[in-house]
Amino acid sequence: MPAVSMSGAWRIEVVGKESLFAQRIVFSGDVQKMFVGELGASTSASGRRWTLRFEHNRGDGVWRPNVSVEAGEIVRHGNEFQRLIATKDVFGNGDREHNDLKLLLTRPASAGAPAEGVGGSPYAVDVNLYELPPSLVLPSVDGPDVPQEKQRSYGDPRSAGTPLRRRSW
Repeated sequence: MPAVSMSGAWRIEVVGKESLFAQRIVFSGDVQKMFVGELGASTSASGRRWTLRFEHNRGDGVWRPNVSVEAGEIVRHGNEFQRLIATKDVFGNGDREHNDLKLLLTRPASAGAPAEGVGGSPYAVDVNLYELPPSLVLPSVDGPDVPQEKQRSYGDPRSAGTPLRRRSW
């Protein structure tokens, strides 16, 4: 069942609906509620971890999971973060476009916060954390130019924890 995981405080607005079927969003995790997906409707959600699941009703009173969800990257647009989510309730009659329900999630961006999802840099989930530093480059400990240390038996209590290879810094 397609779902999208989120965290933090977000405003959710239905910005598109091209389906004949009724649509709803089911929140789980730190947020527990249902939201009817009608064009222009909006709600908010806030929590450490919560999930959005998308369902449709064909008119028979039974809510079924939508077959596909496309969740865009979180991007900074001006003074807010945005994420577009588009769903497909049923594939049929050549209709493959994810336009049955489109949501725009927004939240304010604090000054100096990194632009999430832009440039391929790794970021933490919380927008208040900053970019991870590049990988540290450490000297090789397994290269052919590394001198072999005298190997001792690990059965000898004096050698416990002694590395087998060491490089002078």
